Amino acid sequence: MKQFFKQLFNKKQKTKIMIGKKVKLVNGPSNKQSSSNGDIGDGKEHTITSPYGHEKPWNKAWLLSSGGWAYEWEMEGFKVGMKELEQELSEAQTELDNIQFKIDWIKETGSEEFNEDEFKVYQTLKLLENGKLSMIEKSKLIAELIKK
Repeated sequence: MKQFFKQLFNKKQKTKIMIGKKVKLVNGPSNKQSSSNGDIGDGKEHTITSPYGHEKPWNKAWLLSSGGWAYEWEMEGFKVGMKELEQELSEAQTELDNIQFKIDWIKETGSEEFNEDEFKVYQTLKLLENGKLSMIEKSKLIAELIKK
């Protein structure tokens, strides 16, 4: 247990914990310095990307994905609802499906490594073979493949 707390308060470990954390910005205590961040109180989600400036014990500031920075006392955990979690799960599932399609392509073609251009052509040809889709559906799906 003692080791856990040591790691928790270890500066490098804390940086790892903070980076990627979702926060919203709120007004800090009146006795604390303010970052004068224009996003304070906007209710939007921000992601911590890295420490800001010289990290002193009294000066815990972090860079945000929005391009600004803020002190820890101006941050509050961003509350995520069911809708946001389901959306995140859906996006992750789509990413996993795409990776599985690429693995399947490598196995089916006997390739030793993944080639994006060959994969797109292969996907296009598979869509054209699908007799269940109309021409309009096929053209929309092919257009999506081209955009990727």
